[in-house]
Amino acid sequence: MRKNFVVYKSSAGSGKTTTLVKEYLKLALADPDRFRQILAITFTNKAANEMKFRILKSLKEIGEGKYHPDSLKSLITESGLTEKQLKERAFRLQHNIMHAYDEFAVSTIDSFVHQIVRTFTTDLKLPQGFEVLIDQDDIVPFIVEDIYEKLGGDKAFTEILLRYVLWQVEDEKSYDLNRNLTEFVGKQLSETGTGDDGGAEKLSAAGFLERIQNLRKSLTSTKSALLKSAARGLQIMEKARLTPADFKGGAKSSVGGYLLKLKKWQARPIELLPNQATLKALENDEWFAQKLAPEKKEQIRNIVP
Repeated sequence: MRKNFVVYKSSAGSGKTTTLVKEYLKLALADPDRFRQILAITFTNKAANEMKFRILKSLKEIGEGKYHPDSLKSLITESGLTEKQLKERAFRLQHNIMHAYDEFAVSTIDSFVHQIVRTFTTDLKLPQGFEVLIDQDDIVPFIVEDIYEKLGGDKAFTEILLRYVLWQVEDEKSYDLNRNLTEFVGKQLSETGTGDDGGAEKLSAAGFLERIQNLRKSLTSTKSALLKSAARGLQIMEKARLTPADFKGGAKSSVGGYLLKLKKWQARPIELLPNQATLKALENDEWFAQKLAPEKKEQIRNIVP
């Protein structure tokens, strides 16, 4: 007989597990010898274990006459069985489950899918003894190993890694490739990994290398423009007989100090973002301290544009 598809909607803590356990009991107690044909799927191992525990606990309580009266009454009404029948079937179902526990099909979605995949290992062309690794720490080393195996064989990919190491050295950062790759892969696998890569995952190694080269050219061009603008700003200050120290924030935290910082961006990269004091001066139009000499205040007002 065809059964209706039933959906239960409820919020957290409203008794979803209790309802699902009752539904399982109704199906299983209808024929205790066919419990293997019932499948219950949850999202987490914790939820699956909780459901198994509560099913077995309920069967024990029903068989011993200790099940909650209201729940028992509801089960009798919905199953169409008498209390005596429920007790007898609860004992038999509990016995069947305990003697074939591996067929007690209350599991996570992951476990269920894994079971299906393993059944069709040959059709899917997977190794007979394949393993599914859930722990990220177990997966990362295999991914890093695959990366190393591509070195030498894929020219563009090798070039990307080589340039990466050289850039790390240039930036005076760690050039321990194994550690850097492990950290990078781990970040991509985590929830904090970059989500919007602009379609980078669709690029070949050669295409990715071309994108890197274009970005480097753009970086060089932008750097040149920044240095030129900083030098021009410092020339204007010098012509007005002013120094970065004359601006609000002093030599290090003023707008003048920021221009000086950009000008020094030569041999190695620096933090390009201006600090909060510099940003505040720009946003609030506060270019000098009140104690600054009047003539210098006027000089700064003249060059602000």
